[in-house]
Amino acid sequence: MNNNVPISIVLPAHNEEGNIKKTVEEVFYFFEGHNVFSQYEIIVVDDGSTDQTPIILKELEKRIECLVVVNHSNNLGYGGALISGLRKARFSWVVIMDADGQFRINSICSMFDYMSRYDIITGCRNNRSDSWCRIILGRSYAILASIIFGLKIKDINCGFKLFKKDALDFKRASCHAGVFFTDVFITAKVKGLKVKEVPIEHFSRLKGRQSGASLKVIFMSLIDVIRLFFNVRTNYNRETVQDGRKI
Repeated sequence: MNNNVPISIVLPAHNEEGNIKKTVEEVFYFFEGHNVFSQYEIIVVDDGSTDQTPIILKELEKRIECLVVVNHSNNLGYGGALISGLRKARFSWVVIMDADGQFRINSICSMFDYMSRYDIITGCRNNRSDSWCRIILGRSYAILASIIFGLKIKDINCGFKLFKKDALDFKRASCHAGVFFTDVFITAKVKGLKVKEVPIEHFSRLKGRQSGASLKVIFMSLIDVIRLFFNVRTNYNRETVQDGRKI
């Protein structure tokens, strides 16, 4: 890999007072100790946290010069946090990593060899350390996305991804819940971008609670799937009319 490439690391965070300090410091020490990129920045999006997360981030900003904190006054959801982080990112390559400690930044090492040939390198959780409910929901959603949108990604919503910033059309992204990545991969498919799925390690959450399997989040995701389905059909029909093709 060419280590002249600059990179932005985006960490969406909501009520992660028990994990955020350890996660940010691990990312910082990894890039400080490995000469793998010419420049890097760590962007944490505090998505309306109501615990001690904002205070912890302020303390970290004093010590870590490359840390950039984006604050949401209200909780916009996972997709909304990612969009804010991507808008703030300055560099051509971006890593998305959940801030809950279930991923390790050194997983990026298994992706280096693919950077010259692919636009998006997405993680696939190996031996996923989640409840059986979340695992079943994740697998079911991957099957649903394959049937409805023709996506052949085993672990669509894995929260660890490396990609070229200009590969994501995040300015038009309409899904602010767990369907965000589905929208990303649909756009990538339409644009003919190259996507590589790579197995990575997944760890148990040490502190805090997950919200991905809550009824509210599931309901919002289903609504987003329906909205995305009709958006895709509408855009497809509009493009085919403009191209003069039969619909």
